[in-house]
Amino acid sequence: MAAVCIPVVYLLWPMASPAWQQFAAPLLASTGFYVLGQSALFAALKAADASQISPLLGLKVVMLALLVTFVMGTALDARQWLAVALSVAAAAILQTGRGGVSLRAFGCVLFCCICFAIADILIVSLINGLQTGVAEAGGSISRLHGGVLALTLTYGLCGGLSAPLALTLRPYLRTDWISAGQYSTTWLGSMLGLYCCFGLVGVVFGNILQSTRGVMNVALGAWLAHRGWHDLEQKVDRAMLIKRIAAALLMTAAITLSVIDLS
Repeated sequence: MAAVCIPVVYLLWPMASPAWQQFAAPLLASTGFYVLGQSALFAALKAADASQISPLLGLKVVMLALLVTFVMGTALDARQWLAVALSVAAAAILQTGRGGVSLRAFGCVLFCCICFAIADILIVSLINGLQTGVAEAGGSISRLHGGVLALTLTYGLCGGLSAPLALTLRPYLRTDWISAGQYSTTWLGSMLGLYCCFGLVGVVFGNILQSTRGVMNVALGAWLAHRGWHDLEQKVDRAMLIKRIAAALLMTAAITLSVIDLS
């Protein structure tokens, strides 16, 4: 991902160069929280199927609510607290009875959600900082340009920081470069869409759109299991599949309710 992003940073860098003070702090912070969240996500996926973990990532709305209320000092209304309750209910549906994830995996998901929630807020700050810095230097960039530039800066930095670690650990690990390449290509493409989405419509509506991945992941997991790819996804019965789909839909509804303006 860094090998792709670093040259793109050079190509996208505006003629009116922003001062590093305008974007360095959110860049470093968002990258740090992204790495922490991603590490927790990998740990959770080692202990449970992706179709179990993905809907639980909707608990990020709970983390965002807590951050907005207790850190940023903005009070939530009754509708938004109802959305939080619905997201908790969706997680409870997934956790009760047969088919719930282990306590360790659930703890990793919660830590992942809070890290990603903080990173989402910082991504918008990074885009704003790039735009402000360019404007102060006498130029201008669009939100879309700022979103793609923020993406390439983030993953260029991630690669620069992780390359020494990867080279150090390489003699002790059996690396599947094909799978790593497939994952990196897919993830970078999805992050390109996410950063552009946050740049164009903001973190709020972007999270509504992102929450639909839970339903997609449950359906994809069922298809993989049906095709016999049990190393990727364990086959479940119809009742469990319906339960997971219902919980994923409830989580999407909760996130939508938490941010949509009904007035």
